[in-house]
Amino acid sequence: MTNASGQNILILTNDAGMGHRQAAQATVAALERRAGDSLRPVLVNPLEEPGAPPTLRNLQSDFNRLVQRAPALYSLGHEVGNGYLPTRLMERLETRLLGETIDRILRSARPAIVVATHPTYIYLLVDYRKRQRQPWSLAVLVTDLARLQRLWFRKEVDLYLVPTDEAAALAVRRGIRPERVHVTGIPVDLRLAEAAPLRPQLRAQYGWDAALPLILAVGSRRVVDFMSVLQALNEARLPIQLAVVTGDDEELLREVGAIDWQIPTHLYGYVDDLPLRLRAADAVITKAGGLTVAESLAAGTPLFIIQSTPMHEQGNAAYVVAGGAGLRAENPADLADALRGALANDCRLLTAMADNARRLGRPRAAYDVAEQLWTLGQRAATDPQPVTADR
Repeated sequence: MTNASGQNILILTNDAGMGHRQAAQATVAALERRAGDSLRPVLVNPLEEPGAPPTLRNLQSDFNRLVQRAPALYSLGHEVGNGYLPTRLMERLETRLLGETIDRILRSARPAIVVATHPTYIYLLVDYRKRQRQPWSLAVLVTDLARLQRLWFRKEVDLYLVPTDEAAALAVRRGIRPERVHVTGIPVDLRLAEAAPLRPQLRAQYGWDAALPLILAVGSRRVVDFMSVLQALNEARLPIQLAVVTGDDEELLREVGAIDWQIPTHLYGYVDDLPLRLRAADAVITKAGGLTVAESLAAGTPLFIIQSTPMHEQGNAAYVVAGGAGLRAENPADLADALRGALANDCRLLTAMADNARRLGRPRAAYDVAEQLWTLGQRAATDPQPVTADR
C-alpha cells in the first residue's frame, strides 16, 4: 500500500448501508483528479479485512435486517446508545475488537492522512495515534445531514468535513473548534458536477415519455412496504409515468413486474447511472439515506420521503422538508395525495421544490472535500505533526 512518489491518504469506510462507501468512492475519484500521484487515496473497509472479528463484520448485514424487521428495537438502541456513557463504552469496545486490524492497516498504508467516513473508527484512531505517537493527520467525513451520533465527535480530530450548517453547529456544540469544521456537503457521484444533457435528451436516452412527469421510485428490502407504495400509486391513476429501481434485489424486481400496472411504468434492477436518472426525473420517492438525499438535492430533484430510520435519517428528512425540497409521507395513501398536490396547477409546487433542491444541493461536494484534504496534506508535508494540540 505504500507510495514512493507521494503521500498516502487512507480512507476508512463501512458497508452498513451503502452511503458511507459511495461517499468514500466519490472522494477517491475527486482526489485522483485533484492530486494525481502526490496524494494517493487508499480505500479500506476494516471490517472486511483478514482478522477482523466476524461479529463486527456481520453487523453490516445485521444492520440492514434490523432496520427492516425491527425498527422499534433499532430506534430504542439509537436512543440508549447515543448517551454519554454508552458512547464511551462502545468506543472502548471497538478499540478492543478492532485494534489489531487497524494496526495492520496503518502499518501497511503508512498514511499522511487518515479519513474516517463512519463513526465506528473515530475514537479507535484517536486512541491509536496518541498511544503510538503517530504523525498522521485525522479527518472525519460526516455522511448524514443534521442529526448525528456522539460517536462522530472527538476534539482530537484535525479536520471535520460536514454536509450542512446544522451539522457544523452541532460539531461546535460537541466541543470541536470552529476552525476545524468545514461545510462541504456529502460527496456525491462526480457526474453530478459535470455539464449534463438536457432533460429531454436524457429521457429520450432512457425511453421515457417527454410529455408526462417522471417519478423515480428507488426501493429495496430495506424500504418497508415498498410494494404497498407502488400499489397505491398504481391505483391513484395520477398523470405520471413511473420508473422503479430495485437495486440488486432480483426477487423484488419480479414482484414489481407482476403488478397489473395501470400507468406507464419502467422497471429496472441495478443501475450504475442513478445520478443521471435523478437528473432526468421530476421527483424521487425514496427513504432518507444520507447519500440518496445528497444525490437527489445535487441533481435538483424533489424528494418524497416514505421512510426514515430513527435519528440520522429522520434528521435528513427534516432537513429536506424544512428546506422546501421535499415532503414526508406517513403511508402510501398520503404519498399519493402529496404527489397529487405537487402536480396540481401545472406542477407549481413541484417546480418550487425543485428550485429549493437545487439551492440546497452540493454537486461539487466531492471536489470540495478533496480540496480540503489536499490542503491538509500540504500542511502535513511541511510539518509532519498533526495540527491538533488536543492530546
